[in-house]
Amino acid sequence: MVLGVGIDLLRLSRLSRSALVPGDAFYERAFTEAERAQAHQRSDRYDYLSARFCAKEALYKAVSDCKEEFHPGDFEVLDDEDGHPHARILGRTAIAVELIWGPQVELIVSITHEDGLIGAYALAQSR
Repeated sequence: MVLGVGIDLLRLSRLSRSALVPGDAFYERAFTEAERAQAHQRSDRYDYLSARFCAKEALYKAVSDCKEEFHPGDFEVLDDEDGHPHARILGRTAIAVELIWGPQVELIVSITHEDGLIGAYALAQSR
């Protein structure tokens, strides 16, 4: 059963490059350790992190019925070995989502890039 959908569009230039570097407060708060490690291995680190942030916004919209505030670090979006993004919910948002829908919430996320824009679509569904 579909629990929620979310979509987000981000102009790449909206995120400052200086906010996406180790030590920056936004960087440390918005991205998990695993996301930062995966980004560090990529030559397109800025685009990668910007796309992850866009995906987090879409994911939040998909589960916003949980009534928790948006905490970007509560969403983790990592690429699998084939480069496909996979998401999971962490922290306070995970607790709020489980209280409403139980532990069987599955997230599906898709990310696209085109001409300085990043789009992300997210679906939350029960397993």
